[in-house]
Amino acid sequence: MSWAFFNSSGELLVQNAESEATQAELEAETAGVKFVPPDLVKYSPGVAKGWIEWDSGSNVEVSYNVTSLTDNGTGDQTITWATDFSGADYCVVGCNGDDRFISTSSTTQPTAGATRMQQSSDGGSAVDASHTYVAAFGDQ
Repeated sequence: MSWAFFNSSGELLVQNAESEATQAELEAETAGVKFVPPDLVKYSPGVAKGWIEWDSGSNVEVSYNVTSLTDNGTGDQTITWATDFSGADYCVVGCNGDDRFISTSSTTQPTAGATRMQQSSDGGSAVDASHTYVAAFGDQ
């Protein structure tokens, strides 16, 4: 089977991409002219491996690759990933709808399977934001 890929202007980008990229090729970014099926896109280094949005009551609005959100107290939640990362070294970014300070917990080291997030006011008091958004990038 032969494939041809075009950009939004209709220009031919790749022709005859006859084989499917592997997970290893995506992780190493060496797939060349191979095609990437939707079920393998998640292995690309620049793709978020998990993300979540929750409200001030720690109710999950939407998520991907999240098993649970645990409310540890005001401004303190733990996200448990459905598919663990390969280790504790991965990047977590977060923001919230109230312009509050958000960080990964300094009291608990992240693990391959979970990330603890804490939020505080400018004065340092723990707060629950109206909405919190977190994404994680790394190797699984």
